[in-house]
Amino acid sequence: MSALPEPIEEESLTCFKSSRYYPAKVGQVIRDEYKVQAKLGYGATSTTWLCAYKNSSFKVMKLATANQGDTREARVFKHLHNHAANSQNPGRYCVRQPEDIFTIIADGHHHQCFIFEPLGPSLLEFSSWRTSQSFHIEEVRRMIIYILHAVNFLHEHNVIHTDIKLDNIQITLPDNEEDILKALVASEKESPSFAKMSPDGFPLYRSREMRQDELTYPILCDLGSAKVGSPPHTGTVQALPYRAPEVLLGSSWDSKIDIWSLGVLVWELALGERLFGQSNEVETVKLMLQYLGPPPANFLLRCAAKDKHFDELGNLKHGEPEQVSLEERVDMEPEHAPFFDFLRHMLRWDPEQRASASELLKHSWLQFE
Repeated sequence: MSALPEPIEEESLTCFKSSRYYPAKVGQVIRDEYKVQAKLGYGATSTTWLCAYKNSSFKVMKLATANQGDTREARVFKHLHNHAANSQNPGRYCVRQPEDIFTIIADGHHHQCFIFEPLGPSLLEFSSWRTSQSFHIEEVRRMIIYILHAVNFLHEHNVIHTDIKLDNIQITLPDNEEDILKALVASEKESPSFAKMSPDGFPLYRSREMRQDELTYPILCDLGSAKVGSPPHTGTVQALPYRAPEVLLGSSWDSKIDIWSLGVLVWELALGERLFGQSNEVETVKLMLQYLGPPPANFLLRCAAKDKHFDELGNLKHGEPEQVSLEERVDMEPEHAPFFDFLRHMLRWDPEQRASASELLKHSWLQFE
């Protein structure tokens, strides 16, 4: 008896049910305007496709899984449209927002669609193609200015991203954008990405890379986990390597969790490695103590889950790590002292002690001479 074929793409997700996903096919025309050209990606709640729009330009269509109603992402975009349409904040151009949102029906299921301008790869993908996964310090500085403007814009309008990480930041396409997109479409025609039909007749395609060599400008994407409204908020958010201590330790949280994630991101961009690990919460908290020292007692008092990691005296239950400064962890020249000072304004146990995005934009490390 032959073995069953390995699951691919969204089929490999534990939450996969073909009835939840829109059965898009290359060559299909949606809403009489968008001709599907190639698959770009997938996730637990959507698939993403490159489309030709009215045969005159390219757009990206994100197809949400079935019957979510107004997805959280759609509610965030509508909030920004209603409250920030006339914003003069330059960060509005650094956040990916849709040109249109509409709903289509397949097999009786409603799917929300988002239309975006095409972008290049994520920073995670782009870094994986380079010889070194770290970026030059000047590249990091330039990118962080754009990302901070994006975060400042969101925070100014009462939106917390909650999921800032390398794979949620994409770079713009270079000046030869149309050539890149046409080449991708040509590649799809020459070597179709259709892989198979699932047992219940769902078409499965392999995603194509939006590959480029030029590091352009970063755009903050994916507001599917964003939180709108006045803090404080509660609950677990953020990917573990980027998770702020107040979330890990069960305290309420606000926009400063994004600032923490940015600090971790800056380190990852500059050094090409994770700062606080990624395997489990115990390791993460231990590494936080190792590089930042012990948390303030008044901060721990606000943390409902502190007993999981700390005893009644505030000592770590899983063994005290040897204290190592961030500077000692890496070999960087003394002139990079402003870089470490910048990091420390973001990576503080107590969120009340972290700088805001607008304050960080004024930091000396970001000032070009």
